Amino acid sequence: MFTFATDYFLLVFASTIGVIQLSASFGGLRGLLVFKSPVVARAFGIILVVVAIITFFATEDRILNDFKGGLDANTQALFFFLGVLAGGAVTFIGSSLINIRMNDADASPGSGLDALRDTNYLRALVLSLRYWTRNWRQQMRSYFSG
Repeated sequence: MFTFATDYFLLVFASTIGVIQLSASFGGLRGLLVFKSPVVARAFGIILVVVAIITFFATEDRILNDFKGGLDANTQALFFFLGVLAGGAVTFIGSSLINIRMNDADASPGSGLDALRDTNYLRALVLSLRYWTRNWRQQMRSYFSG
């Protein structure tokens, strides 16, 4: 039903969501988890990756040269990029909506990914952007002054 490129995009999309869930659960980044329990998030991530791989390779013959119906390198790179971008965006927006009540008022804008231990992604992004727009001159001074 789908083309080879669409199937590849869906494989990368689902695998990206699964790998982010696995990574966030092992790293303790509760702001990125779709499920509250890290164990459930790990199981969800593993199942999503395994099902995506099995579905991709079990439905059709996928070991094809690009001149026999497979993907050439440029197309494969493009669909890989789009799949990762879409999977990341869905994870970041979805987990922020699910964890909308996670709001750590003490989250430091300079804490980076560690902010996701106590707050959701969109809140951490807003805090970081607000900090950088207010303090960009001070932060850049060390790079441009002798």
